[in-house]
Amino acid sequence: MDVNAKCTILVTGFGPFSTHTVNASWEAVKELQELWKNSVEFSDVKLVIEKIPVSYDYVSDHIPQLWKKHNPSIVLHVGVSHEVKSLTIEQHAYSNGYNRFDIYNKCPNETNVEYKVLKTEIDVKELCNNVNKNFEKSGCKVCLSDNAGRYLCEYIFYQSLCIEPTKTLFVHVPDFNKYSSKQTANGLYKILCYLIRNLELS
Repeated sequence: MDVNAKCTILVTGFGPFSTHTVNASWEAVKELQELWKNSVEFSDVKLVIEKIPVSYDYVSDHIPQLWKKHNPSIVLHVGVSHEVKSLTIEQHAYSNGYNRFDIYNKCPNETNVEYKVLKTEIDVKELCNNVNKNFEKSGCKVCLSDNAGRYLCEYIFYQSLCIEPTKTLFVHVPDFNKYSSKQTANGLYKILCYLIRNLELS
């Protein structure tokens, strides 16, 4: 399958941090991989998943490397938020203002960082409407957000937007008490289905 893959999708989830000793984002990404293995529809699309430590240094070092290594057609970053009640697609990310400590008690050095806001160039409104039409099948609702939280979720989103905003998406997922990992994975699968079909059309 990998040899004949017509394109590669890169999906990341985060490792543990704070009270999230098991991170719902990574559990959902692992479930997504299982769904993908059993999918006939996209047997020629290679799915690569990566677990990312909640570390600013790791993200700034490794995200460009992952882009270079896999040359993905779509990059979907996934992170957990205790505030969201459904799958939440973030629309933009800021270059600075990251003053919450990561798992190594570090923040990025923003001394020479110019203030910038980058937006995804994926049509997220259309994506949202499309996924919500099939809500009964996936059991997952999707909404849009303008506040990615100025922590590692927004930070990873910003790093990828710097590389290729036409291919980058970030989705916040609820914790286990709202959606099961399988439910969340179904929603992520529907999002990727829409993006891949759009790729094929273009």
